[in-house]
Amino acid sequence: DALPGLTVAAEPFAFEVAKFDLTVNLAERLGSGGEPLGLDGGLEYALDRLDGLSAGALAERFVRLLEGLVAAPDAPLYRLEVLAPEERRMLLEELNDTARELPAATLPELFEAQVTRDPEAVAIVSADGSLTYGELNAQANRLAHALIRRGVGPQSIVGISMVRSFEMWISVLGTLKAGGAYLPLDPEYPQARLAQMIADAAPTLVLDRQVLDSLPLEDSPTHNPNVPLSVAHSAYVIYTSGSTGIPKGVVVTHEGIAGLGRDQVERLGVSANSRVLQFASLSFDASVSEATMALSSGAALVLPQDDERTGSLLGELLVRQHVTHATLPPTILATVDGDEIPLETLIVAGEPCSPELVDRWSRGRCLINAYGPTEATVCATMSGPLSGIVTPPIGTALCNTRLYVLGAALEPRPIGVNGELYVAGASLARGYLHQPALTSERFVANPFEPGARMYRTGDLARWRADGTLDFLGRADAQVKIRGFRIEPGEIEAALVASAEVSQAVVIAREDGPGGQQLVAYLVPAGETPPDVDSLRRELAERLPAYMVPSAFVVLAELPLTPNGKLNRRALPAPLRRGSFYRAPRTPEEEVLCGLFAEVLKLERV
Repeated sequence: DALPGLTVAAEPFAFEVAKFDLTVNLAERLGSGGEPLGLDGGLEYALDRLDGLSAGALAERFVRLLEGLVAAPDAPLYRLEVLAPEERRMLLEELNDTARELPAATLPELFEAQVTRDPEAVAIVSADGSLTYGELNAQANRLAHALIRRGVGPQSIVGISMVRSFEMWISVLGTLKAGGAYLPLDPEYPQARLAQMIADAAPTLVLDRQVLDSLPLEDSPTHNPNVPLSVAHSAYVIYTSGSTGIPKGVVVTHEGIAGLGRDQVERLGVSANSRVLQFASLSFDASVSEATMALSSGAALVLPQDDERTGSLLGELLVRQHVTHATLPPTILATVDGDEIPLETLIVAGEPCSPELVDRWSRGRCLINAYGPTEATVCATMSGPLSGIVTPPIGTALCNTRLYVLGAALEPRPIGVNGELYVAGASLARGYLHQPALTSERFVANPFEPGARMYRTGDLARWRADGTLDFLGRADAQVKIRGFRIEPGEIEAALVASAEVSQAVVIAREDGPGGQQLVAYLVPAGETPPDVDSLRRELAERLPAYMVPSAFVVLAELPLTPNGKLNRRALPAPLRRGSFYRAPRTPEEEVLCGLFAEVLKLERV
């Protein structure tokens, strides 16, 4: 009677929601005479998998779905509301209550404020010595005036091709002070890739050590240049992998930098007494976070040498330079013994962090898990301090940043339900350089804020009951290995460019100890198998080292599903180099080999 047209059996109706068994007696629940549906009795759930609040919420949503089905039987399923009004308000408004009044300051202005506050404070430290804020500002100003004379101004792009050094950061600050956006050109990248980036970005100038030395900087003034720079102007352009095989340049403005700096001070405890490790390559946007963390708060930026970026040498550097704050990928962190390292705050980012690493590195210090795509000014979320053997959440939104976990029809996902993560707010990049179609595909209209945009990350996430986010991996084929975001399509495009290869598939596998590795599967163009060593050398000339697969597997044809799609599960694991197989000779050897194979996660030993 309460829901005309709905037939309800007298027996309890069992259903499965989010993989949890619930039993609701709908006959009792529906009542008679149009009474409202209630869940004050007749609900059974598994105590080891659900609490009463979660079970009740799932059952309420199911009943709400039934009401919607009866009220609008012809409506598309995705239009049926499962969220209660208060739950929807919490997901869209309360969890995104991050608005903060911040000064409209660019990165040069934030840095110059620290110069004014204490010009004698140490700004950058390396094995070659140190520069104070006043010295760094003067040298950056000389370069900025020289660049302005060369035609650099707002919306200009200046390439920077230098190793980590004083000169690299003088070039970055000088470019920003001149009003330009800097384009990192890592000297370790293959020449073909660098040439492609330069051709696409068309920088006004490319600064390397030779060009920098040729500029008449001694004739340039040391005062701050009077450049009409606003937060809407571009700050940097960083190229990431492209699904079409062509790298794409992300254009990021100054608008989100002040908010990033404010969160770093408040959440990470950065102060003028801090010493911040500058670990990331300039081509990795984490370097922006490191520079902002230090130079906008009056702290010192510590530059490691190339051989001090992993293992015991990194640990010794952290101790010797009294580093207080560091941002490290978990893969690097696993190589360092942290027992004697006096870090105050450690931020892990770039890839998922294991519970064991959380437990080891959270002892005696503040450990934070951070997340953010290049398209959102480095960082979109930070967790609270972590401790114990826990799978870390990626936390909550930074100030003036909004987060949405949405389904395919852009409907908000309830707490505990997987969805795709979208980022909105002041931190969003302008888009992709010279790629309006791709920009409009990834930066879409925000249905919850008229006139605003949100970025479709391609990452899967879910809300926790405490209002923090869990990261659940990629929604597409993009992968992260050792902190580097990799589009396998770019590697595949480089492989099929060879005359020896007709088809190529690149995936990330984890078939044993050592973490994920890239594996390339090749179908020959002719009867002769391709020369794998030659292919490896060709890729190394075109792609960064982290994008060259660790293993190559030659197949007669790619395995397909019945509907003609690639059957990724049927792709065989690569054989380890130098490995051979001898079958066990006795039942005892067979058991022993089986045990080793199980522990090492191998098909056979």
